[in-house]
Amino acid sequence: MSMSTDKNILELISQFDPITLDQMDKVKLMRRTDTKFVFNIDKLPLLLEKALDNYFMVEIENEREQKYETTYFDTDDYMMYRLHHNGKLNRFKIRIRKYVYSKQQFLEVKRKNNRGETIKNRIKHGDKVTKIEEEKSHDFLDNFTPYNSNGLVPKLGNKFIRLTLVNKDFSERITLDYQLNFYDLKYNLEAESGNVCIAEIKKGRDNKNSPFIKYLNELHIYSMGFSKYCMGIALLNPEVKSNLFKPRMRKIENI
Repeated sequence: MSMSTDKNILELISQFDPITLDQMDKVKLMRRTDTKFVFNIDKLPLLLEKALDNYFMVEIENEREQKYETTYFDTDDYMMYRLHHNGKLNRFKIRIRKYVYSKQQFLEVKRKNNRGETIKNRIKHGDKVTKIEEEKSHDFLDNFTPYNSNGLVPKLGNKFIRLTLVNKDFSERITLDYQLNFYDLKYNLEAESGNVCIAEIKKGRDNKNSPFIKYLNELHIYSMGFSKYCMGIALLNPEVKSNLFKPRMRKIENI
């Protein structure tokens, strides 16, 4: 990211009306449809400028650029990765996510069902980032996933900065992720995607209108699937197949 782009982003961020985490609870959307868009971060200031009048921005501890740290878990043979790579629905992602500024940490399960809906469940988790050790966490995973919690292994870590927008009628939430860093926990390899920004529109199935999708399309940015877990593994891990992700990875390289 260039210094001028960074400056423009910071200036625009400060102009949004703020919203707190408690206020954002009105639009939790734990069962939702997600649409992702991947673009060069140089276009982010243009998007933010378009969104100023119609969206709040989440602010935590006087910070709007939120730092996230995540550890993804999978089976020893990468079953969750392989199901996604092969295009299977009714698939899962399991992660521990640390929300740095709010000092909260959650064990989270995301399920993509055969209707294309994303269903998210989570519970608070202790200080350990790369280990599932609490009994309640094992019970939670046994309840919400088909996987044996004792067989899950930390596979990938990532860090990124997130902006969160909420439209002013509380029917939609937008996340904007950038400065992505990935690190493979088995092979100790790292990669970063400094010029990439990921927008994700999260809304209920009945919500057909999204001003933000209109803003994206006006900038010739169109939807494209992107899983941080799968892209990180495909980039860094030499033992998994990634051929079905390669066209998407080439598009991201061109960004």
